[in-house]
Amino acid sequence: MEVHWRFYVKLISARVLADYMAHRGESVRSLARRVGCSPSLIGHLRSGERTTCQPQTARRIEEELNAPPGSLFSSSVSRVTRDVTGKRVAS
Repeated sequence: MEVHWRFYVKLISARVLADYMAHRGESVRSLARRVGCSPSLIGHLRSGERTTCQPQTARRIEEELNAPPGSLFSSSVSRVTRDVTGKRVAS
């Protein structure tokens, strides 16, 4: 077994993200354009269908919405294990 540690950020509340967007007058597309990500990512976060994203994306979302750091996303570390007993054969 191989153990890896994965760092990710989790959205605290889809409702709070939606409220921040409404307060700042940002649509899904406009925020995505300013952050530099796909509109589907912002839409999924806002609807609650998705709760995690890359740390740099979370930071940019908070910056573009002028939200205090850590007010929309919390960081977490998870342990990932994989069984690597299978051998690969070069062809």
